[in-house]
Amino acid sequence: MRKPLRYFVSRILWPAACCSLTVSAAALQALAQDAPQPPLTPTDVVLTVGDQQITLEEFERITESLPPQFAGAVAQLGMSAFANQFANLLALAQEGEKLQIDERDTFRQMLNFQRTLILAQTTLDELAGPQLPVSQADIQSQYDAIRDELEEVHLRGIYIPFDPEPEVAEGQEPPSPVDPEDGRVSDAEALAKAQSLRLRIEQGENLAELAQAESEHPTSESGGDFGFVKKNQFAPGIDSAVFALEPNQLSEPLRDRFGYFIFRLEERRTTPLDQVRQPIENGIRQRRMMDLIARLQATYPVTLDPRYFPEAPAPATLPAIPQQ
Repeated sequence: MRKPLRYFVSRILWPAACCSLTVSAAALQALAQDAPQPPLTPTDVVLTVGDQQITLEEFERITESLPPQFAGAVAQLGMSAFANQFANLLALAQEGEKLQIDERDTFRQMLNFQRTLILAQTTLDELAGPQLPVSQADIQSQYDAIRDELEEVHLRGIYIPFDPEPEVAEGQEPPSPVDPEDGRVSDAEALAKAQSLRLRIEQGENLAELAQAESEHPTSESGGDFGFVKKNQFAPGIDSAVFALEPNQLSEPLRDRFGYFIFRLEERRTTPLDQVRQPIENGIRQRRMMDLIARLQATYPVTLDPRYFPEAPAPATLPAIPQQ
């Protein structure tokens, strides 16, 4: 029995046509993906979490206003990873609303505290902003004011220790004098030795060689080189004496609690501005911030009821200086 023509069409031509149409659809889809996409507008939805939609403009506002502790999250994670993390927060928040957690008093109290914290920090940034920039003239002026405190002297010296006399309690016998045979050195003997060494140096002997042989100080290995010394590194009496020396001048024996120093001033200098620029700048900012806090405290005085706050109020803490 002969098959009608339409049979051959249906069996052969139609599948071929379908294949042709399928290929054409895939090709069209590929072309559609490769075609340039229209640019996003601020009102386009870029993130959807449940039934909450966030537009491009809203998402950019969120990333721009992140708290400082989260500001680096976008750069660190990448935009997509951050969006996923933020979506998790939104999902938890939506679940919290469903559970009515946001209606609880404790939640409202926490929310109010966070609002106060953010408002205070933002206000501080705004008020302190004009005061924080420190000019080079400000730094130079402060450096000139403290130049004397930044003076340093290069010292070379010898140290002769003595055995301090033990303290005698009331009613006890005074200790016996130091016996030279037991190797102990009295205060008077250490002073006499220091005076003798000073005389030898004045008569021309090399201080560095004498320090290596006679000084009982860690600097003896380097010939008594104490390096550059800043003010207030020694006891007040010694400090004032060494900073009063002229270059190459020997000090008299200078007594501390355990021995006598002999110093020669090798060199005098002042710490360069470049080495103290940052501490000076930070100090100026700190003082300006303290002035700002003092003005705020005068405008908004604090009163504590001693019936509830019996302890003395702690001094006001200085808020962190905002980062520029």
